[in-house]
Amino acid sequence: MKLLGFIMMAPAIVFAATVLETFDAPDTGITGLAYGGGSLWAVDGTTQNVYEINPDNGAVLSSFYVTDQTSSYNPVPGGLAYGNGLVYLAMYSSTSYGKIYKYNPAGAYQGNFDAYC
Repeated sequence: MKLLGFIMMAPAIVFAATVLETFDAPDTGITGLAYGGGSLWAVDGTTQNVYEINPDNGAVLSSFYVTDQTSSYNPVPGGLAYGNGLVYLAMYSSTSYGKIYKYNPAGAYQGNFDAYC
């Protein structure tokens, strides 16, 4: 009976989160957000800027512009991830074709690979 009580209370425990901090986004069209390397990372789908943000106070620590590495389509940033010391940025077009761009935290281009959705 105790297990059943815990299972019934589990959703309440999961959703009992506390907001620790809020701050304004660094740009107006944020389309991707990630955490890694001690920083929060955001990408703006309109300006194509990637921002490194201090997660404690929202201060922008650095930023870089994402350059389009293709000539065959005009991609838009649509997602962001951080792993293995790199920022991974999903760029897509109006079709189901896209690429994942890799950047180091300083904004230096490290390559890309295809992504079919």
